[in-house]
Amino acid sequence: PVSHPGSGSISGMVEINARMEQEVAREEEKKEGLIEFYDSFKDMFEFFCKNTTIHGTIRLVCSDSNRMKTAFWTLLFLASFGMLYWQFALMFSQYWAYPVVLTMSMHSGPKMFPAITICNLDPYRFELVSENLVQLDHMAEKSIAFLYGINTSASLFHVNEKNIHIKDLSSIGCHVLAVLNGPSLLQCNATGGNCFYKTYSSGMDAILEWYRFHYMNIMSQLPVIINISDHEEQIEDMVYSCQYDGEPCRPSDYVHFHHPVFGSCYTFNRLSLILRAEQKDHIPLLSTVAGVKVMIHNHNQTPFLEHEGFDIRPGIATTIGIQQDEVNRLGGNYGKCTTNGNDVNVKLLYNNSYTLQACLHSCFQHIMVRKCGCGYYYYPLPPGAEYCDYNKQPAWGHCFYQLYNRLRNHHLNCFEQCPKPCRKDIAKVTIFYQQLNYQSVNESPLLTENLLLSSMGSQWSLWFGSSVLSVVEMFELLIDTLVLSLLFCYQRFRSRKTMNVAHTPAIPSVSIMQCSIVPNEHPGRGELFFSSLGQSWSPHKSLFTAFNF
Repeated sequence: PVSHPGSGSISGMVEINARMEQEVAREEEKKEGLIEFYDSFKDMFEFFCKNTTIHGTIRLVCSDSNRMKTAFWTLLFLASFGMLYWQFALMFSQYWAYPVVLTMSMHSGPKMFPAITICNLDPYRFELVSENLVQLDHMAEKSIAFLYGINTSASLFHVNEKNIHIKDLSSIGCHVLAVLNGPSLLQCNATGGNCFYKTYSSGMDAILEWYRFHYMNIMSQLPVIINISDHEEQIEDMVYSCQYDGEPCRPSDYVHFHHPVFGSCYTFNRLSLILRAEQKDHIPLLSTVAGVKVMIHNHNQTPFLEHEGFDIRPGIATTIGIQQDEVNRLGGNYGKCTTNGNDVNVKLLYNNSYTLQACLHSCFQHIMVRKCGCGYYYYPLPPGAEYCDYNKQPAWGHCFYQLYNRLRNHHLNCFEQCPKPCRKDIAKVTIFYQQLNYQSVNESPLLTENLLLSSMGSQWSLWFGSSVLSVVEMFELLIDTLVLSLLFCYQRFRSRKTMNVAHTPAIPSVSIMQCSIVPNEHPGRGELFFSSLGQSWSPHKSLFTAFNF
């Protein structure tokens, strides 16, 4: 073989370079990088299963030689995972339902004596409208005689029929009694159309409702600014004796007010009473019994005796005891309630503290004034409104009964606008404290955040025997999977780009160590000219452009 000069030195240099590259590779293998990633998803999954604190995952990779065991543990792992998250779903659904648990406790301590409101069951007859009420009594007597065949020669109401000019109430707004499959009250709109019959179970119920309807209309004719105390009975007419703790009641111990249903009412802050139920000059059909109506309530609460009061009959001694219950509601997500009524959209027409009944009455009265053009006599008026009078609003009864039926059927949205108070004191019957302790009922969350996390941890330990750090390991596995997927996508993108560049036709270039040529004086188009040492060659148009001659 022909040996070329310098060939031995070149082969030695190649061997030296190979050894140096191997040493550099070993050094790089010994050094650990700051961020290292797996070569494949399989390596990543095996590392996770062998090193995680979740029980059972090691079985997925240690039994590679037995596919049946691998499949069994895979199914078992997935089933445990499914059961775990099914339990989680049940917990969260229960938590987001915001259930509450009632805690009842007994407390002892001094308590303020509640306010006691007393009204006569038989409302007083005002002299200003006495003539109209007498006419109404006479028409009611005729209606009862018509329905039940009672001889009208014996007056039911003991009214004085001298100089009575009966007004034909049936000609105004169709407010008449009729018999249509039973006693009914006919109501029509302002044009006399859209009539409907409000049917009752008995004729007496129909007459009572008819009587109340016309009574409200007559009472609405009284001036709003009338001094009622000048026309009503005095407290001495109803209360014989008032004592509290052996001391007589003073005028500062009670407040007198007029109730639209029961007439004269008195609110006492202390109580031991002897009452008289007068029936002289009172209205018969508004109440068929004698006695007084009593309600026990807080001092700053408006009494609604027709809803929450109880009756005391005359001729007997009545002992009434009370027991206080305190109810505290959570509100917020656990239930709709209001602390003081400031967040309620309904403007209260009562000057006392917020109650559900006061809000419902105010809501209905605002709707009544807006829809019917006048107010319901039994509720306070908003500013600028007036009570309904069929001399001014002939069809107000038609409008009122339709709205009232919608309210009773929860179609007026008043119950949605009026939440319950978050705190409520309930006084139960009897006007002395049976015991000085009181019962408190408080709402508390059934499932709090701490209890939810504790239950989730118990379920996680039950199915996988691990802790919160195991959850962090799973998040780490998800992040590694995402990063490794992005790296593989990037490598695939670069490899495709490199292949596209390799298939693109390129102009070859050759590097030479030494070259000496003699240029032609007349080179042809496309001849090759070599540049100086170590440079590449390329086609040129002329020798002058290549060598700058």
